[in-house]
Amino acid sequence: MAKPIQATPILRGKDAERFVKQLIKEEKTPSKARVNFIRNALSMKGYFSRFL
Repeated sequence: MAKPIQATPILRGKDAERFVKQLIKEEKTPSKARVNFIRNALSMKGYFSRFL
C-alpha cells in the first residue's frame, strides 16, 4: 500500500519573498545546470513519447 502524500507547506513572510526573488532571478538568467537539464529533456522527448 502506498504512503499518503504530505501537503506542501505554504511559504509566508521572508521565506516567500526569498523564494519569489530566486524564481525571478532563475527565470531571467537560468543556471547552467537548468539549461543542461532542459536540453537533455528535449533531446529525450522522442524516446519517451513512444510510451504515451
